[in-house]
Amino acid sequence: MEHYLGVARENDISEAQISAVQGIAMAVSAGRVNAQMRKLDARGGS
Repeated sequence: MEHYLGVARENDISEAQISAVQGIAMAVSAGRVNAQMRKLDARGGS
């Protein structure tokens, strides 16, 4: 991850833009986990 952040900074991508992308990635990941949990709940927890 640090490599990609360094490359982003070298290409004049602002900290705000980097933070926005990181936030989106975390939200997508959390949504995926949430969907998996709902799927398990719909199956009755199995």
